[in-house]
Amino acid sequence: MKKQSVAQGTFILVIAGLITKILGMVNRVIVTRLLGEDGIGIYMLIAPTLMLLTTFASIGLPIAIPTLISRANERQKKVLSVSLIIAMVSSLLVSVLLFFIAKPLAIYLLKDERTYLPLISIGPLLFFVSLSTILKAYFQGEQNMFPSAISTLVEQIVRIVISILFINWSLPYGIIYGVVGTMWASIAGEFASILILLFLFFKHIHHNHYGATLKPIHLSPQNFKDVLAISLPATGSRLIGSFSHFLEPIIVVQCLFKIGYSSELSAKLYGAVSGFALPLVLMPSFITNAITQAIVPPISQAYASKRFDRIHSHLDNAFQLSFLPSGIYTVLLMLFPVELMNLLFDSSTGANYLIVMAPVFLLLYFQAPLTSTLQAIDEATQAMSTTLISSVIKIIMMIILLQIPSLNIYGLVIAVLFNVVFVTAWHYLLVRKHIAYHMNMRSVINAILIIAVTFMLGSYLKLAVVFSTDSFLNMIMISFIVGIAYLFLLFICGLFPTGKMADTLRSK
Repeated sequence: MKKQSVAQGTFILVIAGLITKILGMVNRVIVTRLLGEDGIGIYMLIAPTLMLLTTFASIGLPIAIPTLISRANERQKKVLSVSLIIAMVSSLLVSVLLFFIAKPLAIYLLKDERTYLPLISIGPLLFFVSLSTILKAYFQGEQNMFPSAISTLVEQIVRIVISILFINWSLPYGIIYGVVGTMWASIAGEFASILILLFLFFKHIHHNHYGATLKPIHLSPQNFKDVLAISLPATGSRLIGSFSHFLEPIIVVQCLFKIGYSSELSAKLYGAVSGFALPLVLMPSFITNAITQAIVPPISQAYASKRFDRIHSHLDNAFQLSFLPSGIYTVLLMLFPVELMNLLFDSSTGANYLIVMAPVFLLLYFQAPLTSTLQAIDEATQAMSTTLISSVIKIIMMIILLQIPSLNIYGLVIAVLFNVVFVTAWHYLLVRKHIAYHMNMRSVINAILIIAVTFMLGSYLKLAVVFSTDSFLNMIMISFIVGIAYLFLLFICGLFPTGKMADTLRSK
């Protein structure tokens, strides 16, 4: 099976991620317009539960598999079959547990009986998510990003088609069944992804890593220990974050209920933040994810040989490549929050939250490479500790701030922003401690100035210049001018990707 260099792998994942993100946004726009604010509110109430249960079911395997595969060890040919056994058992246990807790979770914690059927629908989805995630992680460990890319594209296309069919078919029976339709569309998408991945796996079965196979043959306790030694600490870190997110809608509904908000209104407000504002803020995350996935194997290899200079180089590249699109995107979100909301969702709901969240969430695109670096250098436990501390602080802040009538849902926004800042700063300090990495402060200051200057330019153009009577064309023209200015400033400040960076990325 052909491997790609870090640059090739990153390029494949970025292009696929861009297309997938566009398709994902198309799907979100379609679903949002079909379900409306009520339906999206219900869906966002159960989304954190889906995330938590998926974390339990996958049990950190997406991180353990590529890390182990990248290390030349004869035992690693058993990684795939061992991971499948672990994932199937954990998915079954989680699904059975969900069947018994779904009713009390809907009634007493989420305070909305409408969430019961969608919660039950999560069970079947877990099996498909776990299997597709494991297969993608295996190919990433092989430094072959094509299978992950193509399967994700197919998954999104199938999800869009099935979403339209299922929601339109089920919506006449009630909004609850429309939400259930979105869950079954996800199942169909994951199933299509699995078929593609299995086809590519068996097509290249004679070239698989150390004869890797899906058959559970001659497995020993050591094979399971190899996987669990990495997956469990990584699960702990993700589990803490997922559990904190799981508590979000529960705390929001409970706290807002205490200051006089109905469960329906609370669901709408939570949906405005998590269903409208957050998806827009996180749009460029596919680039960071692609870069992170591509650099994990070489960072693990470099750490094994104590080549810290190469780890530093990969981190610098990751930060610079992440800032290139996310910086201008942040500026445009701050300039056109209402326009973008109306364009995509036919509603300005969430625009006020978008203005506040966009500049702070820029840090998130630097957090992901730092977190993955800690996991690649076997410091997942420290990353887990940081996540635990920040999650506890976030929950405490939510409980206090959400009960202040003048803040209401803004209490959630403030807590989320604090969490982003805290985790990013702490993970940077940990990386600096373990591999002596120091961020270039001159580049950081230049990046801040570029954001400030381009935002002021855009604000001036928006207020003082009218390029067209059509508001959409006017937004496009201003965005184009601001984008050109942004690229120019990146170039003169030395933050534009260079040939030297490309040479570094091509190294394995």
